[in-house]
This record gives sequence, structure tokens and C-alpha cells, in this order.
Amino acid sequence: MCQQAKYALITEEKTIRKAIEQLNENALQILLVVNSEKVLLGTVTDGDIRRFLLNNTTLDKPVARIMNKNPKFVYEGENDKVRALMMKYKLKTIPVVDRLKRVIDLVLITDIIEPKEPVPLKSNQVFIMAGGKGSRLDPFTKILPKPLIPVGDKPIIEIIMNGFRKYGFNNFIVSLNYKAEIIKLYFLENTNGFNISYTHEDTPLGTAGALQLAKDRLSETFIVSNCDVIIDVDFDKLLTFHQQNKNFATVVGVVKHMQIPYGVIEMKDNKLHQMTEKPEYDFIINSGVYVLEPQIIDLIPENEPYNMPDLLLKAKENGHKIGVFPVSNKWFDIGQWEEYQSTLEYFKKAEGIASGD
Repeated sequence: MCQQAKYALITEEKTIRKAIEQLNENALQILLVVNSEKVLLGTVTDGDIRRFLLNNTTLDKPVARIMNKNPKFVYEGENDKVRALMMKYKLKTIPVVDRLKRVIDLVLITDIIEPKEPVPLKSNQVFIMAGGKGSRLDPFTKILPKPLIPVGDKPIIEIIMNGFRKYGFNNFIVSLNYKAEIIKLYFLENTNGFNISYTHEDTPLGTAGALQLAKDRLSETFIVSNCDVIIDVDFDKLLTFHQQNKNFATVVGVVKHMQIPYGVIEMKDNKLHQMTEKPEYDFIINSGVYVLEPQIIDLIPENEPYNMPDLLLKAKENGHKIGVFPVSNKWFDIGQWEEYQSTLEYFKKAEGIASGD
């Protein structure tokens, strides 16, 4: 069995939480659900998990509950059928099984199809909040602005922009303040085909206030991203979800599993009711990525610090529909040292898996 297939195998009794962890680790965007004999029973993708998360937050259920029980596959020796299946059903992966339906391989679209032409460019703007000092990353940010901190051979902001361009978003408005000229100089020398314009915050305006500075350039649905978050999201699906649900704003929510490192006490009438040692919880947290309609800018006070949670809650109070696009994808908040180190390790591991090392 090839390494790619090994990384993708999961048994049907494993929890959805485990499936999320494994999807984030294997970077293959699919899991192959098998029994003890490695017979293919189904597949799980991020889309399957998203549909579950829209109505549930309990991740202790078995992965068999959400798997696609009728996955597309080919038998060993039928590799000539793979391309046709991928094109017909818009698949990026196809499992290969033997005559007993035991998994023996996993074919990726990149294995058989030459890189296609770039996706058509969209007119929608992507607004990147890049004006913060990044004090949690001292001493790096005493020298470099946070958006230019490297992850591998590229700065954070360029990785974020490449993630958007992969789905056809190439119009960027970058809000600057701290060390603004260094960021401008970087893109002057490394244009990379990005279409970039800038706004400048004379004083920090929070995570939403700077949108007022670009009001004349935000005339259609647009996306906002903090400059210290990296998330592998299909932004095309995100925009479609926002538009199909007729949302005024959509927040990208990320599944986060957390363990409290202490015993948690519940009380009733000043008496011990229950004690749970190091309980574990699942949350949907704010990723720092949003899809917004341009009219929302009218709710932002001018020339005042204003944060995105306040803006979304104000829009909700005014009767507007605020949606959530839940994802289980890996998410990094590079604004803090621990996450920065985790990001470096993840990217290195992902490159190894992709190359088969």
C-alpha cells in the first residue's frame, strides 16, 4: 500500500474528532473509512464534516455516522478510469481497491493531471488587516512588521494571499500602520502578480474600523482576513455559501478541541455537586476570516477604533442575517510564538507527506 493511502485510513468506530485531527495531519483532504481487513466502507471529506457541524458540535460520534457510504473508487488495474471519474464528479482523490475492496492505493489529481490554467479571477476584494504591531512576536517584530515574518521561504502575508489567489481572488486591499513602508517596499520588489492597494491607519482602528478607509473601493461582497491567521479554506465554497444563504455577513468558524488542565468543580447550594478531572470540550471559534456585504460599513463609526465582533453583533441587532461557515481545517494564529512554531512544523510535515517522504 502506498504511503498516501496509509495516511488516509481510518476505522469506522473512530470518533469524528479523531477524523478531524487526521484530516489536518495528512493534508490529503480525504479519509478512507475501512474495517479491520482494510476493506473500503466509505470516505470522509471536510464537506462531510461541515454538514455535520452546521447542526452539531458533539464530536464523539463514530465517523461511520458522517461518511459517504457510496464513494467512487476503481479496482486495481483500472487506472485508465481515474481521470474520467475525477472530471465527471469533480474529485481530487480516488481510492484504488483490490477485488475484495481492500484499499491498496490512493490516486491524487496531481498524480495524473498536469497543472491546469489558473482559475478565472474574481472581482471581489480581499481586505487584509496588517497594521498591528505584533508585540506577542517580540523580538522579531521590533525589526520586521508581523506580516513579513517568514513561514518557510515566504512571509505570512504572502502565504495568505496565495491561499486566496488559488481560488481566483487576487484583488487585495492591505490596511497598514506599523512599519508600513517596509511592507510596501517588499511588494514593490516582489510583486508576484498581486493586485494590491493600501489604506493607512494614522492611529489603530481595531479589527473593523479600517474598513471605513476603503469604503469607496468596497462596492460588492468582499472578504476580510487578519494578517496573522493561516487557514486552508476553499474560499470559492465560502463565497458561494455566503451568497446562497443570503447572509449579510459570514464568519468562518473553526473547530477547536480544548482540555482544561485542572479538575472542574460544579456546585449547588454552596456544596460540591460534581467534579470532572481535566474535562475536554469542543468549540467553534472565530477564525478571523469573514465575508461581508459592503452595506455593513455604514454601521462602523468613522475615525474610531472598532472591532469585528462589535460590528457583527450590531448588524445582528439591526436585523441582518449573520451566518457561520464551520470548518475543521487546520488553523494557525501566528500572532503568538507557540502557534508560530507549530505552523513551521506543520508546513514541513505537510510538504513531506505531499512528496511521499
